[in-house]
Amino acid sequence: MTSPNTRQLPFAIAFSVLSFITVALGALTMQQAGLSAGLWLRNPVAWLIGGGLFLGLSRVVRPSVVLLWPALILLGLCFVFPGQDGVHRWLSFGPVQLNAAALILPLVLTATPPDRPSPQWLIGLGLIGACLAWQPDRSQLLAFGVAALVLIAQVYGPRALLWAAPVAALALGLCLWRPDPLLPVAHVEGVIHMAAAQSPLLAAALMAALALTALSPLWLWPNESRRPQALALSLYFALSAVAWLYGAYPVPLAGYGLSFVLGWWLGLAGLFARSRNETA
Repeated sequence: MTSPNTRQLPFAIAFSVLSFITVALGALTMQQAGLSAGLWLRNPVAWLIGGGLFLGLSRVVRPSVVLLWPALILLGLCFVFPGQDGVHRWLSFGPVQLNAAALILPLVLTATPPDRPSPQWLIGLGLIGACLAWQPDRSQLLAFGVAALVLIAQVYGPRALLWAAPVAALALGLCLWRPDPLLPVAHVEGVIHMAAAQSPLLAAALMAALALTALSPLWLWPNESRRPQALALSLYFALSAVAWLYGAYPVPLAGYGLSFVLGWWLGLAGLFARSRNETA
């Protein structure tokens, strides 16, 4: 078995470089489209803050079912803050709005305890799915649901999908039933099209950098103890990254959205926390 630390530093470097390129190309696209610096500078600033959070949290956090409950609290708080046309996805702090799901779900997917998960872990995943369905947040529910099902299958075995898959399907059906009247915003959901209008080469580079960033957790595939979380996180990243292809959904890292930038860094911190737990 590969030592937990063998691929740790190269993976961190790869994720850092690829995610920065994605954020930078997205910011360049927004800047060339004539958006104010107050918009296109926010993602790079969030990238720096996220890197700092990664350096701090990866040293103190441990994989634990307890991490599910702060996630549920944040998702629940979205219904306390004023929504937009009946949609409740955001935590509002003055001029800054954070998508709670994009912020916390990557860390949740790496929070699986190192031993056999308890029923509390499974109940927590189901409650998160219910929150996403009721917000509603279709792209995040689909990405999280698929990643969680793969994670459950790897930890419990394929037979667990006999009950987990119907629960996920029910949540998705509820989410599709809930109306989502929000109109797309060009620099959030349409940044790839915006880049293509400026330069096909810019759009191609942006999509390639985003794809490689999303797949970067698979670098840890040779380590068997971290493989389930790495695969689940990469699936979540990838499905979030391609959501713009089938609907008006945010483009992570490239489009305006601080939550995705911070959240992907938190997911990375969760994988590193698992490594530290193994070597402690």
